[in-house]
Amino acid sequence: MERFFYFGEATVETTGEACLFPLSSFLGATPATAGRTTLHFKSRNGAATDDQVLVHHTGTSTKDFMVYLGGLLRKNQRNTFVYVGGATTDTIDAVKPVLIDTIAVTTEA
Repeated sequence: MERFFYFGEATVETTGEACLFPLSSFLGATPATAGRTTLHFKSRNGAATDDQVLVHHTGTSTKDFMVYLGGLLRKNQRNTFVYVGGATTDTIDAVKPVLIDTIAVTTEA
């Protein structure tokens, strides 16, 4: 069973910032600025460049955000969708809060 990352802002119906990527297309992550991490995925149209999702997370470093993301992947392995979305408050190891403010999608497709 293929699993998917779903990225979407809390106000996706007005912003249009949302996307769905198979976990198998995940290439890695790079810090963009303090509180922002860029996630890289294989291009959906086969281009040499990658598709990117910029996640703005409040109060956490890129490392902490990636620990949080790893925790999401470990949760409920039977769930097809791994939701990473806007206005989501969750915790890293039940201690550190993560608030995802915005999602920006850059795609070649």
